[in-house]
Amino acid sequence: MPTEPATRPGMVYLVGAGPGDPGLLTVRALELLRAADVVAYDELVSQAILSLVRPEAELLPVGRRHGEGAIGYRLHPEVLARVKAGRTVVRLKAGDPLIFGRGGEEAEELAEANIPCTIVPGISAALGAAAYAGIPLTHRLHSSDVTFLSGHDADGSRSLTDWSTAAGGKGTLVLFMAARKLSANLQRLIQAGRSPETPAAYIASATTPDQHVIVGTLATLPDKTCEVDLTIPALVIVGDVVGLRKRIAWFERRPLAGRRLLVARARSGRSAMADDLRALGAEVLEIPEVEAVSLNGGSSIDAAVARLHEFRGIVFGCAAGVDAVLSHAPTLDLPVIAVGAAATQALTRHGIASTVSLRGACREALHEQSGLFQKGPFLLVTAEDGRSNLRNELARIGAEVEAVAAYRSIHRMPILPLPPIDLVVLPSSSAARIVLSGDFGKALSGVPMAAIGPQTEEAARRCGAQSVAVAEDDSVASLISLVVSMAGKL
Repeated sequence: MPTEPATRPGMVYLVGAGPGDPGLLTVRALELLRAADVVAYDELVSQAILSLVRPEAELLPVGRRHGEGAIGYRLHPEVLARVKAGRTVVRLKAGDPLIFGRGGEEAEELAEANIPCTIVPGISAALGAAAYAGIPLTHRLHSSDVTFLSGHDADGSRSLTDWSTAAGGKGTLVLFMAARKLSANLQRLIQAGRSPETPAAYIASATTPDQHVIVGTLATLPDKTCEVDLTIPALVIVGDVVGLRKRIAWFERRPLAGRRLLVARARSGRSAMADDLRALGAEVLEIPEVEAVSLNGGSSIDAAVARLHEFRGIVFGCAAGVDAVLSHAPTLDLPVIAVGAAATQALTRHGIASTVSLRGACREALHEQSGLFQKGPFLLVTAEDGRSNLRNELARIGAEVEAVAAYRSIHRMPILPLPPIDLVVLPSSSAARIVLSGDFGKALSGVPMAAIGPQTEEAARRCGAQSVAVAEDDSVASLISLVVSMAGKL
């Protein structure tokens, strides 16, 4: 625990992590996670969200589950110690910090200690669970109000009179922390005046790939949920609006819902394809973690930048290459060719418009600009291990290309074993070789695989892959279509 005197004032951000899906983090929450010195998190915050914290930050678990264990504080002492030492602390709380999250109590203690605090709201578990279960909390024909209740005190502090007030009418009720005492909670609603036939939904692991929804009534839901795992976070929605789920439910109907995919990576940066697969319902593991490190000064890139005037144009095949070159040469006074959306977007971030933007490195995309490439020579910016496929395709169309290494890719493989994988997605031959080599690849050899093209299929089979299907054409859209088709047959 840090004990040195603070050299600068500390700061606490009380931040809502949302209901579970990392895509539901607010923009401000993500900014703070990437800047904090310390992230003190609740137990319910998922690993998918914690993985977004910068590697240098300290991860500090401080949350409790189910109110278990007596405590003599409102804000965890370890949080206070770190902020008093001058650290910037994100106190990351599941859902919204001010809705059944004790965030108000923590904010009070910070105010009493004269510690600066900013509160960043998050999407409440109630809003996330309702939306992902296809249950509108209000509806013009069914409910004009919604009430949030805590089910934690089903046998204790909340009187039946309080519940009668909350349960009166036909408005929607959302019960937080109701799972462990579900039967008692629903019985109290019946005693408070709700009909036993009122529709009710039990939603566990809301907004995550493991989301599970059980629908019944106040009378039948306890029996329908008698075998659920009570350690999994869940809430209950009660009211006529639950009946609309049959028509609205969208989360489970996505074509890749319930499938876990491994997307092989060779280059750093965000994978648009992985994002597309997640939007189709898949849980996606991007492996390995890839970091691009610019080569030190004095490398071949310095010499190449000094000779830019000798080239007809410069070709970027990825975002990391753009970043590396522009750290040496902030401006480019020659035609710029971007291969793929990532390179185009990286150039835009640097304020440079590409002269030509190719949709990818596939043969068809390059042939569309064959006339341009025959007016070389061109400088091709690559990683230290190069992009042999791209160079070969350029050579086939008669391009005169000089390749220069601008950065090095560092690949970090996860520790085995992996969770069960339904399908391995191979977007390039280099990614296939990286993921399928060695012991890691042996563990995946029997898993069905989808490859973007024949060269990628060949690389996979050379590494021991037993079942590899190939996309109809060498494009990301075709590969995604193949993945959807294969997943439907698994």
